[in-house]
Amino acid sequence: MHERLAQEKAKSETPAGAGNVPHLVDKYVAAHEKDHKEKSWPSYGRYVKRGFADVNIEHMDVPYVRQFLRDNWKDKPHMQRVMRAFLSGFFDWCIDRRHIGTNPCRDVKLKKPKPRRTLIADEHFAAIREAMLTTSYVREGKEVTAEVPTGPMMQCFVDLCYLTAQRSTEIRNLRWAAEPKNDECSWVDRLTGVIHFRPSKTEDSSGLAVDVVITPEIDLVLKRAKAIGVVKSMYVIHTQKGKTYAANTVLKAWKVAKGRAKLADVPYTVKDIRAKALTDAKNAGYDIEALKDHAAHTNEGQTADYIKSRHIPRSEVRLHIPKASAA
Repeated sequence: MHERLAQEKAKSETPAGAGNVPHLVDKYVAAHEKDHKEKSWPSYGRYVKRGFADVNIEHMDVPYVRQFLRDNWKDKPHMQRVMRAFLSGFFDWCIDRRHIGTNPCRDVKLKKPKPRRTLIADEHFAAIREAMLTTSYVREGKEVTAEVPTGPMMQCFVDLCYLTAQRSTEIRNLRWAAEPKNDECSWVDRLTGVIHFRPSKTEDSSGLAVDVVITPEIDLVLKRAKAIGVVKSMYVIHTQKGKTYAANTVLKAWKVAKGRAKLADVPYTVKDIRAKALTDAKNAGYDIEALKDHAAHTNEGQTADYIKSRHIPRSEVRLHIPKASAA
């Protein structure tokens, strides 16, 4: 039964085609899946297999790649860049095995995604935080309010995202202590009074990291998270079984809380928490250099663009309609 199930599953996942690209993608993913922390990374291979089911690797060229990105993610520039990166790694792997001589992705130019201009209003942020704790429903004609079991931990997650201004991935994977013989993870260092953030997004590129001081505000959130539940996990933010939360789980919790706060139609995302934190810090008087280090950005221009896109200056220039001068 298990063998038959595997066969049927393979039929649904593997597109029928005459090309050798799907077979090579399977080998590439199998060889490198363990090197990628992103759980969705193998799914990129399935997109490629479907898109190039009838293509042989020796025929892959720039037009093929461009058409593949346009047909599947025409209005999603971020996803286009993600898939170009996956394809580029795949083509380099093929070059090492002499299947092709050049990497077509090197000549595929993509537009830089426009930065989001959404800034979470203070009152909306407060409303979403509070909505994570309780839910209301009607029972026997009466409205009943009940506590959400995972609410306190989700609120700690949101608070740490804001107070540290780090990416949600780093908060989800934040540990109470470093792994034995491995300090590459993000962890809370009570001895020195900092949180060592080692962003997963930069570890294979700039390698930038940042030590965020445990302020009294951050300390209170850490103590709240420590006191939640009976399972003492290695992770600061964890499920009731002590595991890390998946990205889609915290996204769902955020969306549900938005709905309870009657903000379902407002396009706030979890990523906007970091934008709000950096923008609020800029408005509080911190300079670009300090914020660049805090955000683990490679240059001040990146930080300035990140903030300016969300901060609209207020002009108080006052003019008067000119009048004709007296003769």
